[in-house]
Amino acid sequence: MTEKRRPRGTGSIRERGERYQAIYSYTDGSGKRCRRSKTFETKTGARKWLNDRLADVGHGRVPDPRVVSVGEYLQDWLGSLGMQQLEAATVSWYRSAVVRHIVPELGTVKLSKLSAARIESFLAEKAKSGRLDGTGGLGPLSVRRLQVTLHKALDAAVRKGMLATNPADLADKVKVPPRDVTETVWSPETMTTFLSATATDRPHPIWQTACMTGLRRSELAGLQWPDLDLDGGVLSVKRARTQVDGQPVVKGPKSAASRRMVDLDSATVIVLRRWKVAQLEERLRASTAWQPGDWVFTDQIGAPWRPDRLTRAFVDRARALGLPATDVKGLRHAHATALLRAGAHPKVVQERLGHSSISVTMDIYSSVLPGMQREAVEKLASLMASLGAR
Repeated sequence: MTEKRRPRGTGSIRERGERYQAIYSYTDGSGKRCRRSKTFETKTGARKWLNDRLADVGHGRVPDPRVVSVGEYLQDWLGSLGMQQLEAATVSWYRSAVVRHIVPELGTVKLSKLSAARIESFLAEKAKSGRLDGTGGLGPLSVRRLQVTLHKALDAAVRKGMLATNPADLADKVKVPPRDVTETVWSPETMTTFLSATATDRPHPIWQTACMTGLRRSELAGLQWPDLDLDGGVLSVKRARTQVDGQPVVKGPKSAASRRMVDLDSATVIVLRRWKVAQLEERLRASTAWQPGDWVFTDQIGAPWRPDRLTRAFVDRARALGLPATDVKGLRHAHATALLRAGAHPKVVQERLGHSSISVTMDIYSSVLPGMQREAVEKLASLMASLGAR
């Protein structure tokens, strides 16, 4: 009878910029060579992790995909996300996807037995009856995000030597229909109606800025007075204020393109000047109760608006006025659509919205472009006809 070989391991630590990557390789009981790694902020942390792993190998405690379940592996994977410098919102989404959806359905499957067919079946079931409240399936975008989460997690298993290939690579990609923003986008007339009806409301400066700049909700919530040059008629997007697990989080803009300068129209400048004076008066009345910070949009004691509260306030007011259903993001779409229909170049719209590339802008607003194309060709035909008549 052949004696099972004892696992053996070796390891090293490499500098990765200002961080340290601990790497260890081991031969499992079947003779298969495996490799795992993890990056740390300090060399001490990397050394401790490496020593612990090598100790595990020395005592025969090595991960075996034939034994480890998908649920057990994903719990370990979630624990490793904190070292990857991911956005807090991204980590929160991964955790929610794993805990609420993936583990309940796939958690008991052995990691080595997880197949592309099983993943496709899981995603199809989520599309049919994925909501926890039993009201129906998840939308295509949510199902696609589940697929992305599972793919990322299994990629890590491949890198660690726990899987030879990623079964998610062979699964059919969930198709997300292109967005047709024209279905619920407010027209300039509707925006004008809303702004006129809310002119005396306390949040009016927020709605005015949203309609006339196309800023994201998180960017509106993250504006501070030093970001605004009212004399020059321009604002700078320097941060975003979001929520993660119900708690406010201040971070940098969504991407490099999101860090941008946005020109302000004269009417919006006037509204913001008046609001600055009104806010100063509130600050004097609040005295020591005023919250620290230079936030532009605040409550009566200087606390910045929470993004979810912004949405509720807007949706409730629009509904009360009997206007078409939309949300704060809808004002961003309305701003972009109005600019395109007014003849603005898509590149200008891209820069105002902070899209990473003009192709993103074109994809989102492709339904607006056919009418623009017809107007352009009619203008060209008219120009050529006038030249021929000379």
